[in-house]
Amino acid sequence: MPHLHFMMDAYGVVEEHGNNVMAVYELLNNVAHALGLQPVMPPFLVPYYYCDDAEDGGISAFIICKGGHITIHTFPYRSCYFVDIMSDNFFSAAQAEDIFRKQLYASRVQSELIDRRVIYSGPSEDVDKTNDFGPHYMIEVNDREMTMEWIYHWLDNIAEKINMLPITRPYVICDSKENPSYISGILVVAQSHIAVHYSIEEKKALIDIFSCAFLEGETIKAILKEHFGENTRWRLYSRGSKHNHQYKRKEARTSVSKEWRNHI
Repeated sequence: MPHLHFMMDAYGVVEEHGNNVMAVYELLNNVAHALGLQPVMPPFLVPYYYCDDAEDGGISAFIICKGGHITIHTFPYRSCYFVDIMSDNFFSAAQAEDIFRKQLYASRVQSELIDRRVIYSGPSEDVDKTNDFGPHYMIEVNDREMTMEWIYHWLDNIAEKINMLPITRPYVICDSKENPSYISGILVVAQSHIAVHYSIEEKKALIDIFSCAFLEGETIKAILKEHFGENTRWRLYSRGSKHNHQYKRKEARTSVSKEWRNHI
């Protein structure tokens, strides 16, 4: 069974397009339908405009599909967005890129399709903390029992351990009500995400930690060993190479209470 992961980093995006909630909602629906990715929920959108740095504002959105997900994080004031599509079914990376480029125009993209079954034998990418956007850790955990409650609790607590800021509580769901194959969970952090897809039959989890800020590899390694033992493999990809900051820094559009953070 394949487990494909498509990454797309898009640049030269019009600010108004990156701020269009309806367009992002429809885009995720259209991609899931066109690629046949079996969504198990409607799109979930998180407008994020109450960040400390206005340039970090934008929209985070996801759909959980059977054995995977579609995510997008837009940065209108940086003129870019980042896409991930993960699935246990075959799909066309060229078709996915074409849909995103047509419906959320970008003048330049960098994309890659990888097979999650084989990537862990290769070396991690070198990262440039000055020019790259952030790290994307792809992790495989084998021979481990996981429940919906365990995945929820893990997602609810992992962000603070690796210095990431959650902007939602975890969303955890089975791929079907009767005889599910997967339990999937996702946590939206400040304009990125942490996702888990657990195969009940194989007792194997594929985990993504995508961050806007660089994390120390030794910290990640220690946490994975503590939580999952030795049956863990991982690889680091660096995202957003040489993305452009806006030359004129924007003022925050909205002042929103952050009181809910006190209850996490």
